[in-house]
Amino acid sequence: MEFIDKDYIGNTLFKRKEDAHKGDFGKVLIYAGSVGMAGAAILCGKAALRTGVGLARYLITEERKEILPILQVAVPEATCMIINNFQEIDFSEYKAIICGCGLGKSSEVAAGLSVILDNFENVLVLDADALNVIASSPSLIEKTRNSLAEIIITPHVGEAKRLLNTCEGISGLTGRKNSVCALAEKFDCIAVLKGSGTLIAKKRMGSEEDSALGTDNTGDGGFSIYENTTGNPGMATGGSGDVLSGIIASLAAQGYSALDSARMGVFLHGRAGDLVTKTVGEMSLTASDLLTLIPAAILECYKEEL
Repeated sequence: MEFIDKDYIGNTLFKRKEDAHKGDFGKVLIYAGSVGMAGAAILCGKAALRTGVGLARYLITEERKEILPILQVAVPEATCMIINNFQEIDFSEYKAIICGCGLGKSSEVAAGLSVILDNFENVLVLDADALNVIASSPSLIEKTRNSLAEIIITPHVGEAKRLLNTCEGISGLTGRKNSVCALAEKFDCIAVLKGSGTLIAKKRMGSEEDSALGTDNTGDGGFSIYENTTGNPGMATGGSGDVLSGIIASLAAQGYSALDSARMGVFLHGRAGDLVTKTVGEMSLTASDLLTLIPAAILECYKEEL
């Protein structure tokens, strides 16, 4: 197992060219939010933008049209796409898609996930309700395993238990390692198990090496496993996971690999939380506070002055 630290982030972050334009930094599609849960989509979208994605677009369906004016006012930098049918989407436009934050568990959501899993071929981040819908559908579990997308799942412990169809507790480092590897195995994906010392696991492919860390991370039963070194108990609050999903998807849209996006994302998310506690402490931390410190978390990781 390897630790995700500031040196790794500094070695991985790239600087922007002087002649860059927004198209150089990718486009992310956000399938999130529902009536009563628009805030989840707002946090996710704002986090993606704060992390540097060139363009963020919300996917709005008929059953969720009431949230359109909320999103357009709350996140003016993002655009919104209204569809009647998921087949209308040109998936080739997007380097990353995020699904699930505050989305609900309707039949429309299941149908939409099915189309996305069948047709999208870049980085797909699945969180919250997307995971809950998949966990209850054998056909969607199979589609997730066979999808051509590079999939990143970001469950907390409760969602992980549903995905693994187990009632057993997930605790301690050994239990968490076993669970995150089981998730990566079952869904053939990069699994991010959130919590204290967030863990990331990915099945190894032969003698594959980890690019940024320069090590083969052997000895973990055929999996590359990484433990985050940032974060604090104040981040155990509603909306924190929505921010993380937005950060990871944003990095993927900008061209970082799926694995680097997950590793960098959990570190920067946790570091923003650590910076927040310097002014408001742990008890008063909110997910919106994280958004304000994402830029500082990124800035302090660059090895040279920008």
